[in-house]
Amino acid sequence: MDLRRAKMINHLSVANFRGTRAFLPFRFEDLNMNGTASLLKSVEEATGLKSKCNATMGKAHRHLVTKKITKHEPLPSEFIRWMNKYVDWEIENRIGYYKRSEE
Repeated sequence: MDLRRAKMINHLSVANFRGTRAFLPFRFEDLNMNGTASLLKSVEEATGLKSKCNATMGKAHRHLVTKKITKHEPLPSEFIRWMNKYVDWEIENRIGYYKRSEE
């Protein structure tokens, strides 16, 4: 957990690097699920350039088309309690992750 925290802090520090015009923290799972259209739009807005490629379609659209929704087993409550206790949720929140309920 300490290495994960350090990695995220280092990654977020890129926003403060000299010469950085924009910092766009996109999570892989969001791009995988929703596609890359929002990323391309953000890059276009930050740079003032127009992309010359097509955005990829996310899995969410494919799931709706094929009506296949993956059901995962619930996480064990003891694991959720451990994560809630030992994860630095302030840093996790900065990249879009939040504590789960222990129910």
